[in-house]
Amino acid sequence: MSEAFDGPARRLLDKAYASPRQWVSVWLPDPSIRQRTRFLQEGINVGGPDPLPAGGGTDAKTRWARGFVRAVYYQHKNYSPRSGSTSWARRSAPRATGGLRVEVGRHVPASPQFDPAHPERGGFPPRRRVRIQLAAGGKAKDAAVTRLATKDRWAEGPKGSRRAGPRWADPAYRDWA
Repeated sequence: MSEAFDGPARRLLDKAYASPRQWVSVWLPDPSIRQRTRFLQEGINVGGPDPLPAGGGTDAKTRWARGFVRAVYYQHKNYSPRSGSTSWARRSAPRATGGLRVEVGRHVPASPQFDPAHPERGGFPPRRRVRIQLAAGGKAKDAAVTRLATKDRWAEGPKGSRRAGPRWADPAYRDWA
């Protein structure tokens, strides 16, 4: 499902790369009826709650928002904008520096004049605010991670021999194939 968000994730990351250490955000509209139907046929209820593992993690609120968050992390790790161009290219090695922070906001209902059968007539769809920040990398990132409480870490242990921490999202907890 996250492939559907590659373009919007890249546009949000473009804004974040242009403003490092600043929060940048985007409105994530709820899935349309057509999108809900498509994913239900594949066995994924995109409007369902985001199943967090026992230790926690980024609370994306819904599976729809989780797909967007996953796309942001994937694009940040594996792709980069080409210099002097609006296109992106696959990195030769996955990105290792730069702490990416993602927050998903509360649900905002649709405006009264919004009609899902005719969105072209105006109004705001139901949506959530998603914001990201590219925090400092290198030694500044390592110092920030050191200050984190153990319960807030996705990995534990020294570099090179890390194991899953409380905030790690275990794929085994997913209830879809």
